[in-house]
Amino acid sequence: MEDSNEELRTQMRDIILNTSKPLIIHDFPLKWECFNGSLHDWCECFDAETSSGPGPEFELMSMTDCSSPQWERKRKRVSNMSMQKFLKDYGGGVMENQSHWAAYQYKRAQDVPENCVKGIDFGDFGFPDPDKDFTFWLGSEQANTPCHYDTYGINIVVQVYGSKLWLLFPPETPLQSSRIPYEESSVYCLENFYAPPPDRNYSEFADQAHSCILQAGDVLIVPRHWWHYVESKQTSLSVNYWVPLKVDLDLALDEFMVKHIIESFVKGESNQMREYLLNPNQLTEVSALPSELFEQYEQAVGQNVGDKANQRKLWDTDYLTATDVNALFNNIDLFMRPVEIMHKDEYEHLINTNSKGRLPSGEAAPECNEGIISSNLELLINSMCAPRSIASIKREFFRRLRQ
Repeated sequence: MEDSNEELRTQMRDIILNTSKPLIIHDFPLKWECFNGSLHDWCECFDAETSSGPGPEFELMSMTDCSSPQWERKRKRVSNMSMQKFLKDYGGGVMENQSHWAAYQYKRAQDVPENCVKGIDFGDFGFPDPDKDFTFWLGSEQANTPCHYDTYGINIVVQVYGSKLWLLFPPETPLQSSRIPYEESSVYCLENFYAPPPDRNYSEFADQAHSCILQAGDVLIVPRHWWHYVESKQTSLSVNYWVPLKVDLDLALDEFMVKHIIESFVKGESNQMREYLLNPNQLTEVSALPSELFEQYEQAVGQNVGDKANQRKLWDTDYLTATDVNALFNNIDLFMRPVEIMHKDEYEHLINTNSKGRLPSGEAAPECNEGIISSNLELLINSMCAPRSIASIKREFFRRLRQ
């Protein structure tokens, strides 16, 4: 029995590291102890273990704030709202009378009580991680993550309770990248899939739009650099793990340069400007000097290539041919399938529904930065930080380095 489990883990690992398309696995046989009961049981356990200290911090977001993607900087923070109060106020599944959605998301395992992470092991997919570097996403209906791609890693997402809509686009899709708000290792786009503006034509993305509804017990594999917009269809909890890759090291310099550019514009500015340019989780991480920032970059890369005692396991990719991957895919003892391209009518229906149904008037208000930053300056920052701009600088850097 143990041999068959190990064979399944090896097959899973090989498929995940070599697939170029998103994959969904239905009813994956996970036996993670902390999720033996219901979502209410998990929340009750969370509250019991945090009763003597500060409770969780939730984000609240107006459902009718549609003028731009629902960036984290626009959300209200509410501290010490218990998990059970969250379920009572936001988890009923009837949103007609609610004006906001609520979420406790992007929380690392170390931020969650011990018994609420018990038994979670992404070694079941072939990626054991002694540091338990996985992340929790709990949200009510309409809680969403603006469309973006992750700079690093392959994303393994386990849907534990509830359901979520995933809208995915391949890396070459001509979405308009943005590093404002800046979050390290996340490249956002300016397209607002929560509430597409009526005067903006999103049809150009229809041929590349992939979609699935992830149900409880399903697992989604998101290959590196795939764009994704995620929205809870009902109160849901998922756990994800980014598989660290050797090819990620090549992108560390890119992220250093973006961070330096953003921080150059942030230093000396008002708190209002800082809060506009930076994602909330980046506000306390501004480096003192550019030289210190570059030193951090060199240390991070050096640790992963030189210090074997401390380096994190990094995985190779693309070591199997497409034929080999298809053979594994067809022979694995799991209900696994590629995420399909949406039918154009289905895609247009989703865009039209989101465009017309999320403001009382049915018309999105024009985006406004309220005079915090000039439009031209924002365009300049995004132009400097665009992936193609950073790639050009990096090519020049290595050309000079080799001389």
